[in-house]
Amino acid sequence: MSSRVLVLLLTVLLVAFPVAGQVEGEESLSTPPSVENSVAFSFPSYMLHTESTGEGLLEGVATSDGYFSLSYMPDFSVGSLIFQLDLKIKGNVTTDPFKLSFDFSDWQMPQKEEEMDSLEYSLSVFKHYTRFIRSIQYGQRYDKIYVRYGKLLGITLGDGALINGFFDRGVGVRSTRPGLDLMIDGNQMGIPNAGFEFITNDIYEPTLSAWRIFTRPLYEYTDLPTFSRMQVGLSFAMSPEREEGESAALGRKLIALDFSLPLYQWDSLNLDIFANVLLQTPDVKTRQPAIAYRYGIWGHSKSIFIFNASITVPTLGYYHAEYFASDFEIRSQEDLDALHVPLGTSHLDAMFSLNFARQGVYLRTKLVSDYTNGSYHNHRFLANARIDKRFLNIVSLDLSYEKLYPTTTGEGFFSGLGTLRNVVVGASAVVKVKPYTFDIGLSILYDESARSTYKLDTAVRISLL
Repeated sequence: MSSRVLVLLLTVLLVAFPVAGQVEGEESLSTPPSVENSVAFSFPSYMLHTESTGEGLLEGVATSDGYFSLSYMPDFSVGSLIFQLDLKIKGNVTTDPFKLSFDFSDWQMPQKEEEMDSLEYSLSVFKHYTRFIRSIQYGQRYDKIYVRYGKLLGITLGDGALINGFFDRGVGVRSTRPGLDLMIDGNQMGIPNAGFEFITNDIYEPTLSAWRIFTRPLYEYTDLPTFSRMQVGLSFAMSPEREEGESAALGRKLIALDFSLPLYQWDSLNLDIFANVLLQTPDVKTRQPAIAYRYGIWGHSKSIFIFNASITVPTLGYYHAEYFASDFEIRSQEDLDALHVPLGTSHLDAMFSLNFARQGVYLRTKLVSDYTNGSYHNHRFLANARIDKRFLNIVSLDLSYEKLYPTTTGEGFFSGLGTLRNVVVGASAVVKVKPYTFDIGLSILYDESARSTYKLDTAVRISLL
């Protein structure tokens, strides 16, 4: 009974979130004073003396004009619940005469405007206070009920037809976002042999929303165990249209019909073969829909290890592979055009990811190639590492490696991995080594002759304690 109540509450929230985005105007955000000539400090982590386990990081910033802010970021878990918070206090201090004042405006209830009804005001209050939440997670992916509020990390929807190993790179590595990932086993709603997943990168102003439902239509044929576990699923993903000039044009809606047949199922490993029919609707740049079919193999070991390998063959229109890649919000039109798979070309890809949610560590590798007229080309190898919680001396990390294979080099796929030709390395990290905290931004570009171009941005903060 309690499970059904929880599912009902989650369903109500899903309906309420889009309403919040429509009825609520832009939130006025106070801009803190300039942090030039500033000193930042942080206290060491410590274990909370409660029944739960966790760590906390306290950081502060002070400027020469008297402005200061303190940010406490506790990280703890209670049973299946994992919390990451970001609690802030700010104020001003003067020395002549001495005066200390605190600004608690972020903690005060927002004022109710005359035109607001009770629901609109409640949603406004909810949005105001959820700014202090970096993430809340219940359970693990592929559990009977899994819910995560916060920035999307390492998301694969079903067999990866529409969303595959997605990391939200639309915000900074230290920034959070009110995203939502929800997975429900149909048995919790009294619907056996079915399931549902919903994701959005922002419950208030989404630029990506997607869902998948599936069923096992042959579950009654228990004398044919393999076919009785066959899944038939329907997936949908979309983003709102953008005005021309706002990076790459979006607005396409993606639909996938998938059929999945288990090859091997065990308590800690599931391995399936699958086939998809894919549809991409027209967008602001393309007036014709695109159709493709995809087939391959995918599996997962609980939520820790997820992998898939597939071949995609376009049959109609201007088809984009990886339309919702991790950088879809910040890529250029040129980057989007590079994802086009022409008719007569088969697109091959494989993805492997390791997800350690409690530790906040996510690893992913991806291999991509195209096949046309008996030859392979446009090889790419990508590797990503994300750290979202403090791990050893690393507070946060976004590390990426990409190897390209232009046809002019003639490099083979595996032999090319041993060279630095046409390699792009990018990193954004916050590293704490007492008494310093380093904010590092690094990009390295290697050309066809393995000559490198570096760009390094650093900021050093001094820890007072």
